[in-house]
Amino acid sequence: MADVPSVALIGMHGHGRVHLDGLLDRDRAGRLVLCGVADVREPAQDVLAGRMFDTDAGRLLDRARADIVVITSPAHTHLALAERAMELGSHVLLEKPPVTSLADHDRLAAVAARTRRHCQVGFQAFGSSVVQELVRRSRSGELGSVQRVSVVGCWSRDADYFTRSHWAGHRAVDGVVVADGALINPFAHGVALALRLAAPRPDVSVRVQAEAYHAYPIECDDTMSARIEPAGGVPITAAVTLCARHEFEPYVRVFGSQGHATIWYTEDRARIEVGGRVDELAGDRVALIDDLVANLSNDSAVLCSPLSDTRSFTSVLEAVVAGPAAQPIPPDQLRITPAGRTIPGIEDAVVTAGERGVPFSELGLPWAVEECR
Repeated sequence: MADVPSVALIGMHGHGRVHLDGLLDRDRAGRLVLCGVADVREPAQDVLAGRMFDTDAGRLLDRARADIVVITSPAHTHLALAERAMELGSHVLLEKPPVTSLADHDRLAAVAARTRRHCQVGFQAFGSSVVQELVRRSRSGELGSVQRVSVVGCWSRDADYFTRSHWAGHRAVDGVVVADGALINPFAHGVALALRLAAPRPDVSVRVQAEAYHAYPIECDDTMSARIEPAGGVPITAAVTLCARHEFEPYVRVFGSQGHATIWYTEDRARIEVGGRVDELAGDRVALIDDLVANLSNDSAVLCSPLSDTRSFTSVLEAVVAGPAAQPIPPDQLRITPAGRTIPGIEDAVVTAGERGVPFSELGLPWAVEECR
């Protein structure tokens, strides 16, 4: 490998554009060389400045033979592309969710071990100094005995979000799991962080009881509450929606016998409250591509977000996909406008569910029914 690694990008639209812009910036700074890009759609303009482009990702991998491949294509394509990249000698930065089943997760981990290639997963919050400090303090006993963890998320998405691609809003398409849903896609970062705080190891099995709902006419959930129980760990309560009228930044809260801590993981800030003392934390994060570049010659265990640390998350994904179908919320319980659909009172509901550690069906909400659990 050259001193400046070559990088290929699979997927340059949607979230892939964020990766493209970051890679172009690093290329101009001389920190890496963006050698090629693949996407099913041609670039709308000459953003690639003559770099190799192909509409076939597999063909680009064969042509580029890059040191690193960044994969931001849909989740159901991850396994084949990451496997092919590592077989060709590339290290991989794989967007979340990494794969859509435990069998695929274990297969990809075996390929990484055999080829001795790194596979970093795109849970960006794991590069945060604040996340790392909170995990350290929680495990050190500063909060006392950790009793439970909650994930609370309250965002708004319009109808276009669920038509952004042929797989959007689906659990599966033509029998292939695509795993689009509020908890395991947009709020996946919170779930992964909660598991790091609640589970004794990143590879333990989990038990999931989920209540899935949808306000939009889609197959999967846009609103969900779930109880996640990692083996040997403490329970996690998740309460999330994409149908809020008033958004706020998602957070993970740790409840301990001596105090509690809250982290707003998208903002790299946290508050720890123990015995009447409040400690505010703020920091920054290392980008996962930079972390991967810096550790190409080191053991994968030093990475911020290696594939091996995400197996329990994949277990949650698999359980949600295999769980009960999402239940429609009756139109008379919604606020429907040309801008989209919102659920009146959902902001208070997700906060209360997280604070009390209960599902939506225990909050007396008229649209929440225990039968969907």
